[in-house]
Amino acid sequence: MKTDVLIVGGGVSGSSLAYLLSKEGFNVVIAEKKPKIGYPHHCSGILGFDALKELVHFSEDWVISDINWARFTSPGGITLEIRKPLAKVIDRGAMDRELWDLALSEGALGLLSSPFKGLVSKDEAAVGDSIIQFDVLVGADGPLSRVAEAAGFRRLKVEIGIHRLLGGGSLDGYMVKVMRGSRFAWIQPWKDGRKAGALGGFNDPVLMWTRHLTSEPSMGYEGGLIPAEIRRRFVRGRIALIGDAAGQIKPLSRGGVLFSSRSAYILAESLSDEFEDPSRALKRYEFLWWKSQKREVVLGRGIRRFLDKLTSEKIDRIFSLLKEEEDLLEKEFHVDRQSAPLFALPAVKVLKLATEDIVATISAAAEILRYIIR
Repeated sequence: MKTDVLIVGGGVSGSSLAYLLSKEGFNVVIAEKKPKIGYPHHCSGILGFDALKELVHFSEDWVISDINWARFTSPGGITLEIRKPLAKVIDRGAMDRELWDLALSEGALGLLSSPFKGLVSKDEAAVGDSIIQFDVLVGADGPLSRVAEAAGFRRLKVEIGIHRLLGGGSLDGYMVKVMRGSRFAWIQPWKDGRKAGALGGFNDPVLMWTRHLTSEPSMGYEGGLIPAEIRRRFVRGRIALIGDAAGQIKPLSRGGVLFSSRSAYILAESLSDEFEDPSRALKRYEFLWWKSQKREVVLGRGIRRFLDKLTSEKIDRIFSLLKEEEDLLEKEFHVDRQSAPLFALPAVKVLKLATEDIVATISAAAEILRYIIR
């Protein structure tokens, strides 16, 4: 079998890219190791308004609930409240299935139960029981990407996210508790009830954290791996990574749908413009991605590193300083542009925040510099 573009992974990034390329007339094969799209899923489904607008396709049928407020609580109990429409909760399983079907409706060939087994040569891959020849190979196969491994990329550091399904009750906002550094637990709306979630490293008691905000009995659990970092490079020759495989997530909330959609558009445009030279097209994708996303990624990484260096007591102090600007934070807060409040804060307040822990500030500056120079 021969194809222009072989995409490994049938999630939002892979299916969005397959749809965009197929629509432009490319011969596309999209392979998914699971027998069914959208199940099991591990995402909270909380999508900000930018993410919703930038999906290649959106259906109101996916919407489970609106998010009209948020409450953030420090380890010591200091709260910050945001009272305005912020996001929607989406049924990610339904969304992924519909995006997959959309790609196939434009002519992409979808292969289920077809894991990527490795490269046979520089332009051939073993997928399921087939050998597929490609001009471009795209890894959209998650944080432990087999495509990335085959291309010689190092393995990404990962975190774990767990949801505990709760029955009964209604909620039109979400409550977030900072547990340690930039790791957190939360409660959110979900089908016929709510979810209690937690995100942290493998040494963190994330399952226990899901019980921190409520001790209600669970009706089931979901869990999955999340990239703990973003790759500084995600192109090698005629192989590109996209979505979680590239670590393309928002640094603070770890949401990946927005960056996945943007990456699909950028990669599809780059391939459409310069497919006669695939390696050049993929380099253009990487360049344009960083050009458009660098500020949010770099600042988010810096803020995250700053928080991860703080003790719980110092995080309480940061919350106390931000509490003084709660009205401004409410005005500027944005689910998809998470560094925006930083630019709205008075300079003297930013200085106070930075001097709360000089070591943490220096570490944050080093992280920012690392991504600036790449």
